[in-house]
Amino acid sequence: SSGINAEYGECQTFQHYFKQINLRMPPTKRSKAYYVQSAKRPKCHGVGKSLEALKQSTPGVIVTANFLKGGCKREVLQLLKEFSGVGSNHSDQKSTSDDVTDEIAAEIAELKKERIIFDKIELSNNMMFIAVRDQGINPTTLVHKVLTSLKDSKQRRTRFTQKIQPVAHTCYASVEDITKVAQTMLEGVFHNDTPKTFSIVYKARNNNSLNRDDVIKAVATVATDNDKWKDSVKVHLDNPEWAITVDVFQSIAFLGLLPDFVLLAKYNVDNLTAEWMKKDEEKEGEKEEEKEG
Repeated sequence: SSGINAEYGECQTFQHYFKQINLRMPPTKRSKAYYVQSAKRPKCHGVGKSLEALKQSTPGVIVTANFLKGGCKREVLQLLKEFSGVGSNHSDQKSTSDDVTDEIAAEIAELKKERIIFDKIELSNNMMFIAVRDQGINPTTLVHKVLTSLKDSKQRRTRFTQKIQPVAHTCYASVEDITKVAQTMLEGVFHNDTPKTFSIVYKARNNNSLNRDDVIKAVATVATDNDKWKDSVKVHLDNPEWAITVDVFQSIAFLGLLPDFVLLAKYNVDNLTAEWMKKDEEKEGEKEEEKEG
């Protein structure tokens, strides 16, 4: 304090010194009431507001990350854009303009268009929902094409992504709303004489208001149209032709109708690629042993 008083004679306290040199004092300890109120505030960080919009039916893709969610988002968006053809016209087209400004403007416009088509909504630390805003893109067909390509080519092409699951409809998480959406989703595929099998895959996160058995019973009733099509629509839990997925997150239900559910390892990228990734590792190990020998 003597040094401060020597330089600033009129500053008798540290408070005066900080005021003199135009700086704020270090923050004082907050009261207990501040922390009590902070604990009561919802910590949704904008998630709640985004989820509200999903009460209206929105097709898209649920993505689960292994770790590093940012890397997962980038690689999944790259796959979706590649297999949907979004941005391909711009990237393949050679510039005929000598004006660099025009090229940059076109590139920015294309990026904005891509963001509008694939709209990312955060769900949790390792989950996101990518809403598909282009009505010409069917998320189920798109994801099926992506995973089939990975399976046939035996290429992983992802590092941080665990699961890519298409969603046909979203709605408010109630038995009544789920039943209505299931009717819309299943009517055209299930309510006919063509033999088919199905299973219902239900999973709930951060929701205690719905009863699992009630939801499964309601969706199964819709699938057979209250037993009207029970002779052509059969339950097959081991290897169904169609998997009816109902994923509930907080107040929103995500419904999907997935073909080749078992063949594509339940749309789990890790499991889909595990077999040949293991074989590749074994081959590399054998090569290393041969070199050492």
